[in-house]
Amino acid sequence: MVPSLLRFGVDLGMGELDGRYFQVDAHYKRYIAAKRASPAKTLCAGVRPAALSGVADWMAQQMNAEGIQHEAGAGAIGDRLRALGNACQEDFAILHEGKGGTGETLAVDVRFPSGWHPERLLHADFAAIHGPVPDFPASDAASRAMVRGMVHRGPYVRFVWTLSPTDTLDQHPDRHDRAAAWRSATQLFLRVERQVTVPFPDLGASLFLIRVFHTPLEDLAVAERKTLLAALDAMPDDVRRYKGLPDAATREALFRRCSSAQG
Repeated sequence: MVPSLLRFGVDLGMGELDGRYFQVDAHYKRYIAAKRASPAKTLCAGVRPAALSGVADWMAQQMNAEGIQHEAGAGAIGDRLRALGNACQEDFAILHEGKGGTGETLAVDVRFPSGWHPERLLHADFAAIHGPVPDFPASDAASRAMVRGMVHRGPYVRFVWTLSPTDTLDQHPDRHDRAAAWRSATQLFLRVERQVTVPFPDLGASLFLIRVFHTPLEDLAVAERKTLLAALDAMPDDVRRYKGLPDAATREALFRRCSSAQG
């Protein structure tokens, strides 16, 4: 549970896609259909309109530059952000430095959450957002430093991962019964989030992009599976619980059952 930030654009093996803020791949149609069918709302705090409008303008221009068609016009900011979200595979949130530099979430368009409640982010400061994260620094100074980094430095990219019993994109806890999914799983997936922070220092804001990937475990190379298993075995219990993963005994039984089902 460390930041592991990389400079955006560094070659990570995906070619030109590593230099794109809004990635388009063979799964694009599935993602867009799932987004448009999602009951999740685009949430706006109703404050700092210049920051919201400025980030929305950048998103629209960047999508145009990357060849992504969208229907974001000049209407209400919530409608514009919703239209932008409808056109890209990424979820996103917009953060402002906020009073005292502790951060303030201005907008949230997250339709594919990995077991958490995006609607609870609106108006939240940086420390409140990351309160559930194990080992997250508890000091205000640390939170302010991270907010400054998002707003004034970058862009950066990082990746976070978990194991999932399904490739369901929307894993909101109110719409996805994770415990039941674990009990009935016959296949396992490595679920990875590509997270990109885009700074807007003139607006005192930052855009946070989240792209979800699923890879079936059987598609991983032997060495990759060994690395994943070693990471799971070494994972502290508080991190395991935060990620919503079963304990070691349950996980081993699950691996055996899934291997048998796929064999």
